[in-house]
Amino acid sequence: MTGKEWLGRVALIVLAVFSFGFIAEAQSQKGAAPLSEKARKVRVMFQDRCHVCHDVDSDRVKPLGPSLDGLFQRDKLVTGKPVTKENVKEIIKMGPTPGMPAFRYTLSDQEIDDLIDYLVER
Repeated sequence: MTGKEWLGRVALIVLAVFSFGFIAEAQSQKGAAPLSEKARKVRVMFQDRCHVCHDVDSDRVKPLGPSLDGLFQRDKLVTGKPVTKENVKEIIKMGPTPGMPAFRYTLSDQEIDDLIDYLVER
């Protein structure tokens, strides 16, 4: 195989891998409106900070913490308080249970509000 043939095959493989990624993303977004830049950033923040213990979909089996899918359709939080934006913000900031870290020093109020807005839509 010549250098040009080898380079051509490598280019085809790279193109196929990238195309598969775009197809998978498009299929996962099927029927959904395109995400805004802010929504993408919040989703990444959720993946970095929250997804270790919580999920927002049914694809994951038994996360460490409670699932946050449909959180704002529930009556009560794990603390027993009603599900409101203020009560969810308090939980994120203060980490009221032994396994839940407090994020008051690592996330700004705006970032927490953005996370809550993300959870309202789930």
